[in-house]
Amino acid sequence: MSCVVALDTFDPVGIEYMRQLFPEIIEQGNPLHPEWLEHAVGLLVAKSQVTADMIKRAKKLKFIVRHGAGYDNIDAEACRANGVVLCNVPGINAVNVAEVALALTCACAKNLVEVTRQMRGGTKLNKRCESIYSASVLTGKTFGIVGGGRIGQITAKKFIGAFDGNIMLYDPFISDDNPGTWASIPHVKVDSLDSMLPVVDVLSLHVPLLPTTTGMIQLQQLKAMKPTAILINCARGGVVNEEALWRALRENIIASAGVDAWVKEPPTREVYGNIFDLRNLVMSPHIGGSPAEVQTATCKSMCDHMKELIDGKPPRDRVA
Repeated sequence: MSCVVALDTFDPVGIEYMRQLFPEIIEQGNPLHPEWLEHAVGLLVAKSQVTADMIKRAKKLKFIVRHGAGYDNIDAEACRANGVVLCNVPGINAVNVAEVALALTCACAKNLVEVTRQMRGGTKLNKRCESIYSASVLTGKTFGIVGGGRIGQITAKKFIGAFDGNIMLYDPFISDDNPGTWASIPHVKVDSLDSMLPVVDVLSLHVPLLPTTTGMIQLQQLKAMKPTAILINCARGGVVNEEALWRALRENIIASAGVDAWVKEPPTREVYGNIFDLRNLVMSPHIGGSPAEVQTATCKSMCDHMKELIDGKPPRDRVA
């Protein structure tokens, strides 16, 4: 059997499935694992960096399957240049990511983290307290979705179902002639991000990290939003200029932000310092794909993708 290497650690149940499909798989702890460049024909990857130099040096490498939808930690261009098939496993975590976006939106709108902090500190809260008085109502508000893939679609449906929300969509890759699933979702499609910004009450980001999306939210975009607006990032950290966002929160340019995706992960106080003390910032450490059932399903699908590739079947979910 072709040599398959698990570059990272994976869900325990998923690993058992992996071992059934690939009895001779090289996992972490195997003496051959540090020398995977010499052995790997198929590579299973989560968050480890796979650089152009690695891909070039791995002479036997034919296939890489990325655990999850994002693949910005793998040099896709080097895969193309060296004839390596790169596939991802999209969609399995979509429902949970959408739920995280909804939870962050609610926590931001109701100032739940700050209210919790004050109560634990002994503050006697009442209607006149700023943290309660400044909370916002979400029902009937306008929700901007940036990125109309499966996660964006599910998030829009949840905003509609939970809040009877008005949906605006920005995605230049979805045409009016071929709207796909969006044809069944009440929404207004806009031609530019800038046209959406002054209108939305919540801006929810659901795009991959690409050259065209890196830094798409800068201080200019944040200043164009309502001072009462909420920004939600469940996409990738690099989509937002973090320094611009921290300034916008400090200066109340926007009301609050819910951040699940960070430029530097895992996000720690050692890295981000007093950013963690911003009272209008609700944080989670990139948990969209974290629940055990999501991890297991994603790992199994990743293994199925690899097995199909090794068996000579056409690549599924190929990205390079």
